[in-house]
Amino acid sequence: MKKTISILAAILFTFAGIAQDQDQKAKEILDRASKKMDGYKTLTIKFGMTIETPDEDPISQKGTIHIKGDKYKLDVTDQEVYCDGTNITTYLKEDNECYKSKVDEKDEDFLAPTELLTIWENGYKYRYDGEQEYAGAQCHVIFLYPKNPKESKFHTIKLLVNKEKDEVAYVYLKGKDGTNMKYKLVSMEKDLEMDDSKFVFNEAEHPGVECFDE
Repeated sequence: MKKTISILAAILFTFAGIAQDQDQKAKEILDRASKKMDGYKTLTIKFGMTIETPDEDPISQKGTIHIKGDKYKLDVTDQEVYCDGTNITTYLKEDNECYKSKVDEKDEDFLAPTELLTIWENGYKYRYDGEQEYAGAQCHVIFLYPKNPKESKFHTIKLLVNKEKDEVAYVYLKGKDGTNMKYKLVSMEKDLEMDDSKFVFNEAEHPGVECFDE
């Protein structure tokens, strides 16, 4: 019996050591990715997005996001979202309506598009899970898990980080309600000149638009 217990203890100790090594490797990769993102003054990213829900067919869209610090402009098929760092304006193209709110009043479940690029920095544990070829490049596979599961709407997030570029190439968010979101980064341009006016919704450019405060 003592010999069996000793063998089990050795096995558990070995697996614990492997897990710690994997966590440390994930941390090193994510730290490099964070540092690289922090080094860019602006980013323009083209991406593909798919949303899967339990009761409906998947929705797929293509979009572009322009980022400058805490400001961004998101453009997808049916809407545009402007954030000047203080205010968020969502413009619904088909309805010609816009909805305004403050950044500090956003819903706790709201995930800003800019957060996807460094989502691991706040409130997540991580685990390295090897390599995978994706879009013609070798990528690190890293899984994120919320430190406080009750406070998160996601139970798992899968990241693919381009091994050569240290940049996120793919994000798969698995929701506890069965809603899953997949983001594929198609291209990324860095340090382009962007005027701050790009991040402010201009009502004059949308004749007849109705705007509402949320």
